[in-house]
Amino acid sequence: MSINNIRNIRDIKGGGVIKILSNFINKRQNKESVKMKKLLLWIVVMVLSVSMVAAFSLASCKLAVVEEEVVEEEVVEEVVVEEEEEVMEFKYGKTVWLSMPYTGEYWWNCITDFLRIRVEADGWNFNFATADGSDTTQFEQIVTYAQQADILFVCPHSIDAQNEAIRTAEEEYNCPVVVYKDYISGKARVCAMYNDLVAAQEMAKEAVKWIEDTYGTTEGKTVISMNGTLAGGWKKRHDGFQWIMENHPEINFVEIIGGDTPEGWADVAESCVAGPGQDVVAVLSASDGPYLMGMLEALEKYDKLYYQGDPKHVFIASIDGKPSTLQWLRLGYIDVVYSQTPDSIAAALWNVAKEYILKDASYQYEPYELPEIPIPLEVKQPEGCYWGGEDLTMTIDVWEESETPTGRTPSPRTDKDNANNWGVWGNSVMKILGPDLDPYPTFDAKGTQPEWSEDLISEYEAWLEK
Repeated sequence: MSINNIRNIRDIKGGGVIKILSNFINKRQNKESVKMKKLLLWIVVMVLSVSMVAAFSLASCKLAVVEEEVVEEEVVEEVVVEEEEEVMEFKYGKTVWLSMPYTGEYWWNCITDFLRIRVEADGWNFNFATADGSDTTQFEQIVTYAQQADILFVCPHSIDAQNEAIRTAEEEYNCPVVVYKDYISGKARVCAMYNDLVAAQEMAKEAVKWIEDTYGTTEGKTVISMNGTLAGGWKKRHDGFQWIMENHPEINFVEIIGGDTPEGWADVAESCVAGPGQDVVAVLSASDGPYLMGMLEALEKYDKLYYQGDPKHVFIASIDGKPSTLQWLRLGYIDVVYSQTPDSIAAALWNVAKEYILKDASYQYEPYELPEIPIPLEVKQPEGCYWGGEDLTMTIDVWEESETPTGRTPSPRTDKDNANNWGVWGNSVMKILGPDLDPYPTFDAKGTQPEWSEDLISEYEAWLEK
């Protein structure tokens, strides 16, 4: 074999080796590539799996949160429902009872009607009963109606007789009692009344001054004090008129007691003017309207009724300020009126009761604690009422004559100069409840009717027509 053939064989063998090595490397690379691809595929699968798990987990969390929020909302709703169920209702359906000593006469009807108007305006039920002047009847009424009322108003017939009944109402039947218009010596939630003593004293002082100005002396002059049953407000007025006896013993001071009815007052008035009071120069009347009418009739009958300004005029002052009495003032028969304002007593007490007693019904449930009125408590002149000025107030506080926190209303004074103040209750009531006497009685007064009288009457009649 030649040398060239050997070289060719070696070249072929050498090239084969290279080729074989190249094939081997390519196969190796292919295997590695496959493995790499498998690895990458496995990584992709893992990433997708983790992402899916995370997504499911996140969705589950969100669902849990939503479910938790729903549960929380349900809980909140349940709580609200429970709170609504816990609202305490008044056991007698928001019912007020009022026990009156008597009704039938205008002022007593007014003190009833003005409370009814306020109570019903606030969506409460109003009921009342009258004791017809009987302490026993009123005692029974208080005990009975305390078992039918969410709150009980009592206008007491006397100072002491109803103490035990009111104690029973509050302690045994858990019914708060408000003492209305007159007062008791015992315990209740609160009381508002007219300032009877002060008004009567002011009237007495005014009468004495008029006598001094007219006659120059009070020596031997006769003053008639006319009053009702000596209980409650009438007792205080009686005590106020006594100022004359205590400070002017030189005056012939004649007292007459007419009881509970205008008819009783008329009887004692005529007997007095015909007898011990025949030289009368001044009359102090603890009530007016029908109660005063009997005195005017007696003065007319015995020729002692003269117009204001006449030298023989008898000074007349009264408490209440009913529409008829304001008209008699305009006519010149009488001189001055101290208004006892039923509208303001009703409004003031009902407002206090609403704010401090009836704010909720909790007192009717365990532990059954009746609310206390914070004292001293200043009460402003109620809207739509007149105490003599916008800045006047009533203070409810401890009072030595009663265990009940008590307030006394101001007593606006009315004479010919402000008789046509339309805010005075005896005027304003005309457009709410009407007159006390219809038509107003007139009398055959002697002397000359004052010039200002006709002007006042004309102005009043024009106002009524509006």
